[in-house]
Amino acid sequence: MKINQFLKINAVAIAAVMFTGSVMSFKIIEKKAEPMQYFYNSNSVAAGAFSNVSNWAEGAGSSCLTTGNKPCTITVPEGQDLVDVIGGLTNPQVLAIHPSERRQ
Repeated sequence: MKINQFLKINAVAIAAVMFTGSVMSFKIIEKKAEPMQYFYNSNSVAAGAFSNVSNWAEGAGSSCLTTGNKPCTITVPEGQDLVDVIGGLTNPQVLAIHPSERRQ
C-alpha cells in the first residue's frame, strides 16, 4: 500500500527521471569531417604558384589538369584548411609533401 501511495505522489518525478535516463542513454553521433582532397588545376610553375590556394580545386574524384613536374593532389587533414598545409611554402616544399602525387 505504501508503494502505491509513493508512486501516485511522485509519478511526475519518476516519469521525468525515466525520460531523462532514456534520452541520456543515446549516444550523440558526431559526424567526423573527412580529410579534403585538393587537386592542382593550374599550368603555372612560377615561384610560389604551388602554394597559391587559388591554383587548387577541392573535391573527390577530380583529376589533375597539369603535366610536367607539378603537384597533383594534396590531402588536407580534418581541422585544417589548404592554407594551413601549403601556405607560404616554396614550390619544391609543396612537391615534397607528397612526392608520389605529381605529374611528370
